Amino acid sequence: MTNFEIISTLLHQHIERLSLSADTIADVCNTAAVQIANAITSEQKVFSAGTGIDGSAALCFRQLIREGIWLERPTLPIINLTAINTINTDSGAAWIAQELNSLGQPNDVAVIWGSQLSPANVEMINAATEQRRMHVIWIGTQGPTMSLSFDDADAQVRASLSYITALAMARIVESHLFST
Repeated sequence: MTNFEIISTLLHQHIERLSLSADTIADVCNTAAVQIANAITSEQKVFSAGTGIDGSAALCFRQLIREGIWLERPTLPIINLTAINTINTDSGAAWIAQELNSLGQPNDVAVIWGSQLSPANVEMINAATEQRRMHVIWIGTQGPTMSLSFDDADAQVRASLSYITALAMARIVESHLFST
């Protein structure tokens, strides 16, 4: 397979998946953005959490929320919980669950970037957020609350969909907060 064929196949997969997922991504991003904007304006904490490759999507989202790229505006508060350098996803998920259990408060919002999480990892993180009565948004996996699952896509498509979702959700949060 030539480099051109590799790239064109990859882009074709992304375009196909995006065209099938656009409405779902928009709906989840809008609902999530309202929760995130409300948390920020009511001085609740917002967490962006992920492990492994999902940690980089969590970092991207955190930076987009904190600094923005569309408007000149003040920085926004968001807490980064990424376990990028962990040995495996299980230990990263355990650390994220522990941190959310330690730092989370009622009505805080956690955006969990979890395309690599197993059902047991999802349950562990969910138990911590339920104990703290937090609102949780699951991106890349099916969680027990609001979710945008990419489980049926391959790893490279899941990664790009996570980044696209980070961009879309951050843009909608800005729109809600700054009426743009």
